[in-house]
Amino acid sequence: MSRWLDRPGYVTVAAFVGGALIAGIAVLVVVLVRDDGDGDGGETSATATPLAATATDSPAATPTAVSVPTALPTGFSDPDDALAAYVNDQLQSIYIGECPLSLSPGQAPPEGHCSMELYRSAELVTFNVGRYGAEALGEAVVVPNEDGSWSLTFLEFPPLDAQITVGGDAMVFQAGDCLRFRAAPSTSANVTSCQIDGTGGRVIDGPVEADGITWWRLVSLGWASSSYLAPATN
Repeated sequence: MSRWLDRPGYVTVAAFVGGALIAGIAVLVVVLVRDDGDGDGGETSATATPLAATATDSPAATPTAVSVPTALPTGFSDPDDALAAYVNDQLQSIYIGECPLSLSPGQAPPEGHCSMELYRSAELVTFNVGRYGAEALGEAVVVPNEDGSWSLTFLEFPPLDAQITVGGDAMVFQAGDCLRFRAAPSTSANVTSCQIDGTGGRVIDGPVEADGITWWRLVSLGWASSSYLAPATN
């Protein structure tokens, strides 16, 4: 098993897998080592995620963003158009929409790139993106502009051997809606903010093991679970 999967509470590489390989039917699977929402619950083993992933530990926090990479492209009327434009223009591929949950017997896998929605609201939409039956390339984070149009930031999956270290940069990754940062490495500490995927900063302390969670501290943000942090790729 890879070092990525061996890291406690760490997000694994997402894979778009044709289900003829799993239980005899074609299904799309994104494998994650997850805990409950923002890392404030108990850690779980690798499982197939649902189509929507949310941060849930008490009242919902408002997603915010600090130091998110520059969005590209911008100015599209809805998040799906922004994603299609990114796949067409930046990946030089065809966007085929949501990855099929099944294929008919003998049907060839579709050409182009597809997506699996992680979270959707009026303020934020996140997708994993890749070719059907292959490892996902990364996550698209789509947010609205003041004029009502949408902009997209693409977060590549970090290399399998990448590690979070003090002095390096880390980003929120695969949280879906947002990751709660706290004033101290404890589930009882005050929530300072809830940051969307792609928000990054310098790691200044950690790791600290507390409440069954591995915590890292990011400058100006606070402490958060390693389950939804990854070495910055942008």
